[in-house]
Amino acid sequence: MTNTNNNTPFQYYSARTKEYSAQLAKLARYFRFTAPARLLTFAGLIISGLWFIKSKFDDTFIWLSLGFLVLFVLAVIRDLQLVKKQRTLKARLKVNEDELKYLQHQFSEFDDGSDLAATAPELSGDFDLFGAGSLFQYLNRCVTDQGRTLFAHELTKGKTTTEAIIKKQESIKELSKTPKFIEHFRALGLQTNMEKDEVKRLKEWLQSPALKISALKWAGRIWPFMLTGWITLTALGFITPNLIFIPIIIPLLIVSRKNKTIQQAHNLLGRSAQTLKKHASLIQLVENQPFSSELLKSVQQQLAVKNKTASGALKELFKLLDRFDLRLNFIMGPLLNILFLFDFHMLVSLEKWKAAHKKYVPDWFEAISKLDAITGFAVFAFNNRDKTSFPEVIDTPFTYEALALKHPLLPDAECVANDISFSGQPKILIITGANMAGKSTFLRTLTVNLILGMSGAPVCARQMRFSPCDIRSSINIRDSLARHESYFYAELQRLKGIVNHVKAQPNTFVVLDEILRGTNSLDKHNGSYGLLEKLISLKAIVVIATHDLGIGELEKQYPGTAHNYCFEVELEGDQLAFDYKLKPGISQKLNASFLMTKMGLTSRI
Repeated sequence: MTNTNNNTPFQYYSARTKEYSAQLAKLARYFRFTAPARLLTFAGLIISGLWFIKSKFDDTFIWLSLGFLVLFVLAVIRDLQLVKKQRTLKARLKVNEDELKYLQHQFSEFDDGSDLAATAPELSGDFDLFGAGSLFQYLNRCVTDQGRTLFAHELTKGKTTTEAIIKKQESIKELSKTPKFIEHFRALGLQTNMEKDEVKRLKEWLQSPALKISALKWAGRIWPFMLTGWITLTALGFITPNLIFIPIIIPLLIVSRKNKTIQQAHNLLGRSAQTLKKHASLIQLVENQPFSSELLKSVQQQLAVKNKTASGALKELFKLLDRFDLRLNFIMGPLLNILFLFDFHMLVSLEKWKAAHKKYVPDWFEAISKLDAITGFAVFAFNNRDKTSFPEVIDTPFTYEALALKHPLLPDAECVANDISFSGQPKILIITGANMAGKSTFLRTLTVNLILGMSGAPVCARQMRFSPCDIRSSINIRDSLARHESYFYAELQRLKGIVNHVKAQPNTFVVLDEILRGTNSLDKHNGSYGLLEKLISLKAIVVIATHDLGIGELEKQYPGTAHNYCFEVELEGDQLAFDYKLKPGISQKLNASFLMTKMGLTSRI
């Protein structure tokens, strides 16, 4: 058994990978025998059957045929069991192999959530929340469509109260200590593709008007007796055998009158069987897991149903849908309708199930999506337990304190940690520095860790304290030819939106990176200075990166409110050296002219 507590994440995943690889290799050896065994028993069945006929039905060969039939059926059943086990092992192996790649900072295998960027387009564009190489791709481990949507919402909206964040933290802490449970959960989910359309159709069926099933129920009950009576009377000679087509046509005509209703139900449900099976398996796993945190226990309570389990109820529906698919078989479908009015029985059974469970199903799916959305944060906590910490959450006054703060998307070898501490409102942090010195990266580091903290996740810091707040930013602005909107006008619109939001909600963390680039230096200075004074008057919390050293004068004008920090660059021989360390004060060194001269773009230094 793999020791979760003492092993490093790399050791843990390596051991699991080795274990599943060995089991798959063992299965492969089994398959080398099961395929020939299946073929031989089938051949024996055919040959013994032919000899049975050739021997004019000798009892010896009938028993031999039955023996081969039993062996063939057992071989097929065993083969199906092994195939199922192989599929499960492959899914578990993939989960662990993907995490090993993740530990090497290779996470392109995971869904990047590009289609979810509209959840928060400005934050997403400014802080790489969605898309290739994004925070979503780095964290996401969802296996349900509803779960990934909720995860995107949690990432962009976060929790706004201390109590909600602490509850979320407790659930993530607990789940991060159960990597085997998460592995099992994800492996079950990965065996079936995302199921957005299937879930939508299932919900449509649940919300559809109830059918009047009393007539269908009685028809389904009576018809087998009528058919038996007809056959008996025919056998006794009371009905001519020439009329045998009548009990064949009658049930088919009866069923055809309800064909539209039957087909509609099958269209909505026919493809949902695998989705139901997947959710039933996930729910059963969650039902049987002992949880102690309030949020995870509430997930289990959402799955509670009187006299049965949610997983059991979904398995009932899955089995019904599996049988319902028999109507698609061009032999079994008509035959079952002729004998039993099969489609009527299925409609009655489905309507009974819907009446008993439809009010619970949305809660079941929501419960699983809640847990699914947490798994990514829990895996992040487990994989980075020596590099992250759960921050302390405080209400007032606004506080952001962090020791050894890093950006989660930067590999350790490339990342430099910084300390930061500021509190109270209003508050302005002015970050100056040379090009490529680390200003923009630091803005993103501050914000991404704040996003993680408000999601209840651990942060990339040795220690951190923060207050929940809204986040607004102006970093990556795009012009729009379609809207006849210039870069400068688009930026002004973004800044106007920020000011309006701060007016309504002063407890807002505002992040600005080199604003008003689309105008001359004096205009830019005056505009930036005026905007910051406006935000000070609105009690906002602002972090701004700028090359305009004159903005640093705000510290003198607003002592205790505005603070200057910088990233410096050193010239070592003919090379620039960056230490990426945050220092107090205004930057004193430039590098643009040096770089341009070195690249042959200018002869001036």
